Amino acid sequence: MSCTTGSSVNREERQKSIGVPQRCWCGRKVDLLVSKTNENPYRRFYRCQGALQRQTESHLFKWVEVAMAEELEEQKVEIGKAFAELERMGGDCIALGRCLKSQFGSLEARVCQLENDAKLREAEECSNKRKAVFGAYRHLGVAVFVAGGLALVYKAFCG
Repeated sequence: MSCTTGSSVNREERQKSIGVPQRCWCGRKVDLLVSKTNENPYRRFYRCQGALQRQTESHLFKWVEVAMAEELEEQKVEIGKAFAELERMGGDCIALGRCLKSQFGSLEARVCQLENDAKLREAEECSNKRKAVFGAYRHLGVAVFVAGGLALVYKAFCG
């Protein structure tokens, strides 16, 4: 048995499948069989289930080692694509990290500014409270002084 069975372009297009085949062009499942010929003893191959009934048609036939080599080559291509995507994502992560670091620095500076503004307001409020308390003490002292004087005047006249 050979890997190509026919010279027609149509037949080659029908038969073409990359990697381990699942179905033939006709839609039937593919069997995994072992060759019993003198040319290829015990060599494994894939063949369409309908190939024996329709020997005049070119149904799927592929040696296992050919299918495996194609499958590995296809996986190599996919792994290359995955690595390229990972490299792109790594670059995106680095750029995102730089952007976040910049934004974090800006936010950190803004937080420091807000903390300083809050401390200044707190100091101003505290200063204003001291002034109010001192002013209240002054008024209280005058009231006590006046009240004390009135008490003395009252004692002098009434007492």
